[in-house]
Amino acid sequence: MQVILRKDVRGLGRAHEVKNVAEGYAHNFLVPQGLAEIATPEKIAKLENASAADAAARKQAEDAQDSLVASLRSKSVTLTLKATEKGGLFKTVAPKDIAAAIKSQHNAEVQEAMIHMATPVKTVGEHTVELRSKSQKADLVVVVVAT
Repeated sequence: MQVILRKDVRGLGRAHEVKNVAEGYAHNFLVPQGLAEIATPEKIAKLENASAADAAARKQAEDAQDSLVASLRSKSVTLTLKATEKGGLFKTVAPKDIAAAIKSQHNAEVQEAMIHMATPVKTVGEHTVELRSKSQKADLVVVVVAT
C-alpha cells in the first residue's frame, strides 16, 4: 500500500515522500497518528507538482544569490566603530555587521551565512572577506574606521 508521509518517520522516510508500507502498518499506526495519508493518484500528482514548484523556487533563489555575489565583486563597505588608541576594536566585527553595512551602502540583502571571514576582524584598517553562493565567490573589502 502506498502512503504519503506528512512528517518524518524514523526508519521509513522523510515528509512529503511516497512510500510502500504494509496495510496494517498504514491503517493501524501511520494514518491514526497523523504521520501519513493514503496515497491516491490525485494526491501523488499534486505532490509532484508542489515539489516541482519548490525546486523551481529554490533554483530561482540560488540564481538571485549568484547574481548578487557577482554584483558585489571587488566592492567595499565601511564600518565606523569604537576603537582603542592602538587600533584594536572593542568588539569583533560579525557577519551580521557586514551584512547590515552591505544593505545600507549597496542596497543589497546578503544573508549572514554567505559571508566567510578567514580571520576575525578585530582591528582598524582594511580586511578582505569572501562572499559565497552556490556557484559564485567574491572578495569584499571591509574598511574599519575608528570613531
